[in-house]
Amino acid sequence: MMDVVLGWDATAEVIDDWMYKKIAEKFALDPAMQEWMREVNPYALQNILDKLLEAISRGMWNADPDMENELREAYLEMEGEIEGLTE
Repeated sequence: MMDVVLGWDATAEVIDDWMYKKIAEKFALDPAMQEWMREVNPYALQNILDKLLEAISRGMWNADPDMENELREAYLEMEGEIEGLTE
């Protein structure tokens, strides 16, 4: 999902900031969704977080600093969990 969203925005600039924010709130930062994704596919959650942070770093999304920090913390947490899965 996030690969497509990022691709659309990179090529056609059709994704607005509010859309990224809604994706982040629903799929990356919602506690119930995080718990479910950790159980069924932690790699998908890591990918969503990674792509949202990429959108910020590429200037495609002007996220507020609190949102960016929350995404970074969630990404680092997921990265640690995934490392634990591969050991």
